[in-house]
Amino acid sequence: MADLTAKISTRIREKGPLTFKEFMEMALYDPEGGYYNSPEEKIGFRGDFYTAPEVHPLFGAMLAKQFAQIWELLGEPPEWCLVEYGGGRGTLARDILRALERDHPRAWAAVHYRLIEISPAMRRRQKETLAGLPPGKVSWAARLSHPGEECKRQGVVFGNEFVDALPVHRVRQTSRGLKELYVGWRDGSFVEEEGEPSDPRIEEYLAATGVRLLPGQTAEVNLAAREWLGEVASWLQKGFLFVIDYGMPAEELYHPSRFKGTLRCYRRHRMGADPLHAPGTQDITSHVDFSALMRWGEEEGFFVAGYTTQGDFLLNLGILEAIPRPAREFAFDAASLRAAMAVKNLVLPEGMGQVFKVLALGKGTEKIPLAGFKKKRGLSP
Repeated sequence: MADLTAKISTRIREKGPLTFKEFMEMALYDPEGGYYNSPEEKIGFRGDFYTAPEVHPLFGAMLAKQFAQIWELLGEPPEWCLVEYGGGRGTLARDILRALERDHPRAWAAVHYRLIEISPAMRRRQKETLAGLPPGKVSWAARLSHPGEECKRQGVVFGNEFVDALPVHRVRQTSRGLKELYVGWRDGSFVEEEGEPSDPRIEEYLAATGVRLLPGQTAEVNLAAREWLGEVASWLQKGFLFVIDYGMPAEELYHPSRFKGTLRCYRRHRMGADPLHAPGTQDITSHVDFSALMRWGEEEGFFVAGYTTQGDFLLNLGILEAIPRPAREFAFDAASLRAAMAVKNLVLPEGMGQVFKVLALGKGTEKIPLAGFKKKRGLSP
């Protein structure tokens, strides 16, 4: 942490204040001291936060069921790809591949799984988790734009809690107009400084949302998500992009009730509000603007194939029916009880079911109904 603080502060002293996007990128992804490149555990009981795959393997099994349906709808190609961005410890990849092999063997035989991962530490952990799979079943790359052609650029690209960790700009509406929040260095500490927007796309983005910030209101602008969509669109010829993350449409995201924005920090399962504290030691995230993802996706040649809550998505795929049943009716069974409690966390509003959304964007194929969105339960694109 001390080395990264010194590295960032030196850069500020030499070149001036950083945009928050630049600061966040170094804090999370610096090759030497960034949060995601440190060897410490990030996910799970001994880490800083949980993700849905860590709750129960049924989450991955439901995704496998949806992806297998997509393989069938694509005409059951002899080669297809599942591309996961930000695969964490490899838990989700393991659960999806196990479920495909068990429940959808023909789709399993044709699939190639690629993990897009820039962190050497996370990549090592993923390889440990996925050890034992057939040679060539899984591969790794730092960027999607430079893979091989094992799957003919068709299949599914997806990210579970990936977009929320992309570096964001921070802005504030003032009496002098919209200002961007920069990170400076003063008296041995990182400080917030206001300045003119560093990129004209920031104001263009806010104008496109149709939302006006109130005086003093702070917000995040995720232009990196736009660049990521472009990268996926340039590679994927036929298939779907899935985004599973916490967030909401723009009118909710920039509502005055979120006057200070949605930026959050996580350390040892405790949420903090100071992203400038001890860079490299805490996760930094912000809520996803799903309106922007839909709009940008359509600009890149995608169509909106589905949008709903995580809870409804999993219910539509039959997660309740997939809970293991006790060997005897009314008998106590610890595994079944654990599964039931896990599913409750995944689908109910007071758990992960409401705040997490699922967005599917299609490209190069017909607008085919997807199983995870077959029932409308209150959300629409």
